[in-house]
Parts: sequence; C-alpha cells; structure tokens
Amino acid sequence: MASKEKWVELFEKVIGRKPTSQEFLEGKKTDFDLKGIKKIANISVDTAESLEINSPSAPEENLNEDEKVLAEPEDEGAENDQASKSPAVGTTKPPKQLWAQAFEKQFGRKPTQDEFLFAKSQHFDLAKISQAAEAKPISQPTKAAEKSWPKGKKILTALTLLFLLALGAGYIYGNQYFSREAVAERYLKAANHSFTKALAFEVWSDTEKPIKKSELTYRNSEENRTLKMDDLTSDYRQLKNVGRKFLIFPDWRVAVKPVSATVSVNTKGLELFVNHKRIAKTDSNSYTKTISRLYPGAYNFVAKGVISGQKLEVSSEETITNNIKVNLNVKYLNFQVNSNLTDGDLYVGSRKIGKLHDGKYKVSKLAVTDASKIYVQKSFPGKSPLKSETESIEDIYDGDTVTLDADGVLDRDTADSLITEAYRKMSSYSSSQTTPDNLDDVFTSGNNNKFYQEVKNTIDTNTTGAKNRSADSITFSDVDVTKVTQTGPTTFSVEFTVIYDFYYGYNSEHKTSGDIIQKLSWSALVEYVGNSKKNDSYSYNTYGDYRITSSNGKSSVLNTKNTVD
Repeated sequence: MASKEKWVELFEKVIGRKPTSQEFLEGKKTDFDLKGIKKIANISVDTAESLEINSPSAPEENLNEDEKVLAEPEDEGAENDQASKSPAVGTTKPPKQLWAQAFEKQFGRKPTQDEFLFAKSQHFDLAKISQAAEAKPISQPTKAAEKSWPKGKKILTALTLLFLLALGAGYIYGNQYFSREAVAERYLKAANHSFTKALAFEVWSDTEKPIKKSELTYRNSEENRTLKMDDLTSDYRQLKNVGRKFLIFPDWRVAVKPVSATVSVNTKGLELFVNHKRIAKTDSNSYTKTISRLYPGAYNFVAKGVISGQKLEVSSEETITNNIKVNLNVKYLNFQVNSNLTDGDLYVGSRKIGKLHDGKYKVSKLAVTDASKIYVQKSFPGKSPLKSETESIEDIYDGDTVTLDADGVLDRDTADSLITEAYRKMSSYSSSQTTPDNLDDVFTSGNNNKFYQEVKNTIDTNTTGAKNRSADSITFSDVDVTKVTQTGPTTFSVEFTVIYDFYYGYNSEHKTSGDIIQKLSWSALVEYVGNSKKNDSYSYNTYGDYRITSSNGKSSVLNTKNTVD
C-alpha cells in the first residue's frame, strides 16, 4: 500500500497527466495500489469518456489534501459493495458523475472546485445545480478577522490609555500645584486673610509637625499682619520641604520657628499676664518665668496688682521673632512730656496714661518698667492713628522733660509760610496775568487747584473782567494763620486772615483814585507730602513738605477801607 501522494505522483509519470476525480476515487478503493494505475486509467477512459473528467479543468484536480478527503463518497462501504458487485465499468453511474454531466450540459463548462464541493454538501441533488453555480466560494476567515480584538479587550485597552493620559496630566498639574512658588503664593493669600487658614500651611521648624491651635494659647487673636514674599526667607519663617505628597510631589510647608520669652519682675504679689491671659502670680521680689514655644508675633506683657494700697500696673509690648528677655521691674518716675500732637494720648507700653493739653502732660509717681516705652498717639475717626517717636523708660530720669513729636505735623509757623507763599504766587498772576511757575510746589494739581481757581477768579473779576471800573492792581499782604487743626494722620485745616488791596488809578474816564482794602478770613485744606529733596543734615519740616489741596468753605470779609476819592 502506497500513500495517496506517491500514488498521484506515479500516476502522473505513467499516464502523463493528473488523475481525474473518478480515477482518484478508484485508486482509493484499491488502497492506492500502484499496480492498478494503468487499469484505473483505462477504466476511466472507457467509462467516463463522455464526461471528460480527465480534463485539466476537472474540479477535483486542484483540491488540497483535506478537500480531496471531502470529495470522497459519503458512503464508502456502499461504493465498495457496489464495486465488488460490479465489473470495473459499472452499468450504473455514481451520483457525482451524473451531477457533473448534468452541470456541464446545462452551463457548457465543467464545475469548479467550489461548485463541486457545494454539490457534494447537497448530496449531488440535480435540482440544486443552479444553486451550485451561484454559490460563493467557501473561504477561510481573513487575517484581519482573525486578528480582531474582543470588545472587552478593546474597552480595557481604551481605559488603560485614558488612565495613562490622566496620570500624565495629573503629574504635570501636580508638579506645578505643589511647587515651591505656588505654595508660597497660596500661603501669602491665606495668611493675609485668615490666620486660621494659614495654619494649614505651617509646621514647627524644629519638629516639622503641624501647628495646632491648642499650642497658641498666648497669641493675640486680634493681631493683624501683612506678609510678603520676603517674609518667607526670615529667621523665624521659611519655606521647607518636609516630605512627599502622594509619594511623588514635594511637600512644601512654612516652617515657623518657636520662640520663648523670659519674664522677670522685681515686685512680689503682682499678677502676670500675656496678651490678657493670666499665667502666674509673682511670689518673690526676684521672680522669673520662661514662656516657651510661642508663635512669633506681637505680645503684651503686663504685671499688675495693689501694693501698699497703691494700684500698680507695668507693661511692655514686644514683637517677638527670637528668644527674648522681658523686664517688668518696677520703678517710679516724675517727668514732663511735650509733643506736637497737642491733644494726643500718652501711652506707657500698652497702657494709656492721660491726654495732652496744648501739647503738654506732667507725669507724677508713675510705676514703670525699664523695658517699657512711652509715646504719644492721636486717633482719628475712620482713619489710622498717628504715633509719635518712642522713648525707652530706661533712658528717662526722674524730673526729665521728654519731647515726643510725630513726623509731618503742621505747626502754625510752617502753615503761615505756606499760605504766604501761596499768595505770593497769586500776586505774580495778578501783575502778569500769566500762570506762575512751579505752582505744583504749593498747590496740589497746579492751576486746577480749587483754592488757586477761587483767588484767580477774584483777580479776573476785578481787573480784566470788571463790569464797571477795573482795578489797576491787586496785592495781598499780612497773612496771619490763626489756627491749625489736624484732621487726619497727614491732613490739616488751616484758618487764616489776609489783606486784599485793590488799587484804582486816576484816568480820563474816572477822575478819582485810591484803594479799597479788605481784610478777609478764610480756611484752606493742607496735606503733608514730605520732601524727597530734604537734606539729611536736618529733619525739621518746612512749608515745602506740604501742599494746599483745596479751599475750605467760603471766605468772609472782616472789614473794608475805601480811599478812592
């Protein structure tokens, strides 16, 4: 017994062509006996001559191995029985031969391989020949189909890509959001709005642990602060990377250095307070107490009580950024205070002592501490207070006179010089009818200033714009400031009197001459602006440090003298 491949190969060599489908099946019946090849070829020629199955275009000539197997009769046993009962050339043709013969007769050609296979699947039913001719080739799935992904795998892949994109975008955003600069900006915004919100950004510099509200017992909750970027590089407040956020990004925090204050008191029996919170009572004349882990800021230390029937209170205000010593030792002083804040309030530390009258206050037997500082402060409704220079108590001796002036306070003499200069500018306009030079040195907004416009209008109305008789000249003299009232930290109301002299000369139309002299009372608003050109060799103010901002109400004529005759 030989293999079918070898049988087909030998058939081609002996017969000179490939076996037909009928010959292949006959060969299979003999178990591909090589000796029966010639006999099968003769049988095929005699029995299938009319069908010409041996034509190269026969449907089964191009069958692959699996298709050749499919092309075998469905019931080999029946065919073997038939072959055993019939001679080599049977009287009854097999169904596939009849079908092939009918197909060729109907379509004028031999069936293709696909058509033959379709007919076989229909058991060579002659009624379905037309369907066989219309049948589409039976083909294997395309490679694209073989490679198509399941729906679940596609969704999983899409979700993975989206996750990776989101992860990348999140990293870029997080890298910027948690950067040193971004954290600093968010901290400053929070710190200048709410102390509580700022705590979320802060840690203690020594432990790198978050700062809790419970640790801020003595901090002044009413303290207002304005922080800038430079404050984040100070000794007591710095940006510091204390770990990682989400295991990836740096965890920038504001590291705050805790400070301490050591308070000493030389009087027994006084209650000790820090920002209005009681901390202890002194039990000796050399009492010392250290308050640790304070949050940097403003603290008011007070020791008060009744000693030998006298009510006693000493205090010291300190802005703490490093460890300090606070001396609340008591001493008694008598001294005189003078100030250009004529009706300001005198303070020792945070304690108001009294109110000045005409810029003076006499202090008698005042219990103070060397660490305390004295100053005068004047308050204004709806505006910031104005504070004088300060003086340390340790520099004051019993019986001293202390001057505590505030910068920029306008006195009567300086105000007089300013108003006099203003009328000098107006005299210049009166004589030349042109705008004087350097008006901005005296008047805010120059020739648009309301005070300037009103005096100019008086000059124009009585000279070039006069309806009846024009004055030949107008002069101003005898400026006298009668009162200076401070209305704000840098603003003042100046009351004054001035002489207006209207001269009328003799001419052909008017046969008289003389003066009309009026004394006017008026008021001007003045503002302190400072002077960048001031020489460092002196610090007192001149009228050049001030500007007239406007008139203040209408002028009134106190008296008039008419010499026109």
